[in-house]
Amino acid sequence: MKIILTGPTGHIGSNVLKTALAHPDITSIIAFSRRALPYSPPDPENKLRVVVQTNFTEYSDETLKACAGAEACIWGMGVGNSEKSRSVIVDSTVAAAKAFIDGKLAGEGKKLRFVLLSGMFVEKDHEKKLWFMTEGRRIRGEAELELIRLQKEHPDALVVHIARPGVVTATNSLFPALLEPLARFINIDDLAAKMVDTAINGHTTQLLEQDVLRDDGKRLRKQALSDAR
Repeated sequence: MKIILTGPTGHIGSNVLKTALAHPDITSIIAFSRRALPYSPPDPENKLRVVVQTNFTEYSDETLKACAGAEACIWGMGVGNSEKSRSVIVDSTVAAAKAFIDGKLAGEGKKLRFVLLSGMFVEKDHEKKLWFMTEGRRIRGEAELELIRLQKEHPDALVVHIARPGVVTATNSLFPALLEPLARFINIDDLAAKMVDTAINGHTTQLLEQDVLRDDGKRLRKQALSDAR
């Protein structure tokens, strides 16, 4: 399976890339990055191709040709919570989804699975009064709404899944796993495992909230370890 990934230089995106490279069902990854990767991910099967893309609202024919055959996209690109982030979180996300739909990347008559990394406490209602992280929550809510609208407009070409993790902890975090549900924490490896699996297999619901991401991610990682024995 061929997939597209954005945000490979970020904290979450780099772990998603590592997980995708190790997954036996994924044979090719086109990773869009603003700059060359500052690290060398383990890629013994040469699955990875990095495309340096400075403008995420326009895609050349050559770029779309390189993405041909991709059946899923994991959109992990993002910035801090500010009004400046709107162009990245909303405009770039929507422009990419439109370009991928128009390019029929997955093939004639096939649907592209688009997995968006969003966040907990996202708010789609711009009229609702918010008390913290106001702009960031509304901007991410707008991105979700726009992708859902695109799916409704192109039901035969696009399937959208939205991941809403809470606080993401590092791989070797000392935070006790038993306390994660109470503190709204999720280990980054669990999150990456679930996002990659969703890109491959989809999910029964459009929204993947914190509990689903964490519990399914742990189960998937446990299964992967068992299969490797």
